[in-house]
Amino acid sequence: MSTSMGELVREGNWQGVEALFNEMEFVRRLGLVVDLSDPEKPRGDVRTIESYHLGGIGQDFVNGAVTSGVIDIVLGLTGLPFAEMGYFATRNLQIDLTLPVEKDGFYVTARATSRIGKNLFAEATVFNPNGEPRVHATGVVRIGIRGAQAAT
Repeated sequence: MSTSMGELVREGNWQGVEALFNEMEFVRRLGLVVDLSDPEKPRGDVRTIESYHLGGIGQDFVNGAVTSGVIDIVLGLTGLPFAEMGYFATRNLQIDLTLPVEKDGFYVTARATSRIGKNLFAEATVFNPNGEPRVHATGVVRIGIRGAQAAT
């Protein structure tokens, strides 16, 4: 029997949580590798850019939808330290696609900035491989979702 995400979080087994995320089909299809070596500052790396990552018609930049999906995952992971309260989910996300994300790969870091009740405010930044910021996002992660609330 495999260990659940909740059990891994309760145990503080961040490597196990990281492994479960990295096995998820959606994460793998994005080419994303989640890094939870610091669960307070989750990171996601997309090192290899495939043709389906690119935007527009023949552009050499990562499509904003791909960037947004990776940001959503990594920013949402700021809720992990609160998983014992219940489910958590990104409920609001504002993305400023400031500069194009080149096809050399990119990484995203996120961190919680404050908490009001069950609302965890967070920010994320997309960097190119040289560590230069390209995109900034802010969001709200709803924590402590129980039962029927998870569907809403």
